Amino acid sequence: MSFGNIVVIVPMHKIEEKDIALMTESYNSVVECRKLYSDGKLIVKYVVPKELTGKIEDFSKDKEDCGYLVNEGQTDFCSQINFAVKNLVNEFKYFSILEYDDTYRAKWFKMASDYYYSNENVSVFLPVNIIHNGNGDQWQYGNELPLAGSFSKKIGFIDFECLENCSTFNLTGGIISSEDFIAVGGFKPSIKIAFNYELLLRMTKKELGVMIVPKEGYVHTIGREGSLTDIYMKTIPNEEIPKWFELANREYKYQEDRNKGISKAKAEEVK
Repeated sequence: MSFGNIVVIVPMHKIEEKDIALMTESYNSVVECRKLYSDGKLIVKYVVPKELTGKIEDFSKDKEDCGYLVNEGQTDFCSQINFAVKNLVNEFKYFSILEYDDTYRAKWFKMASDYYYSNENVSVFLPVNIIHNGNGDQWQYGNELPLAGSFSKKIGFIDFECLENCSTFNLTGGIISSEDFIAVGGFKPSIKIAFNYELLLRMTKKELGVMIVPKEGYVHTIGREGSLTDIYMKTIPNEEIPKWFELANREYKYQEDRNKGISKAKAEEVK
């Protein structure tokens, strides 16, 4: 048993000239991973709105095991991933999300596969993240806390209880079961900022395994101009951020996206 072929999903809502170099660097990181991963193929699929078809076709046409999906629905991050997984679940048991301004470490998929053999029932394998800002001059680790003793019930795993004390886990770069992702309802696009956290609450409440592989596997950029974190920082006031996590703590109980939002949630509380 192994992961087999893994599809790397890259959501794109725009492609400008300045994005091409970042897209090339992130794609090349998959190429480096292919040299060491021997359990199957790593297939890259970009997800784009219809108006970007020409641009992504030009970018992907000369690249090995690289293609794209055209999404004519909502093109926010969560909707793009949900669309891709639903369309690819019959071809790929596992998927990984690559943000186009991030990169994998060359050994990541090989290292993760070494841990798969005794953890076949785990639904999500997450790497330790190396996080830096857009300038690359501030570094920190992410996803590493469960590797410390007493953080969770089982060292190296995220459980429901430990999520009460930590909400900052990142799912991009991870290797995720396509069937389990769909079975719990996927991402909820209406939940801003806290959508990773809300999904983890839903998965761990159902006792699906979420494991941190004790290896550096993914380089994650935050705050780059035009990125999702940059958009959130510019459009969501600081005082609203805790409210989104409070909403996640209420909405994880529901598999479907109820489109509540923090204003609707507050109104319901008043009632």
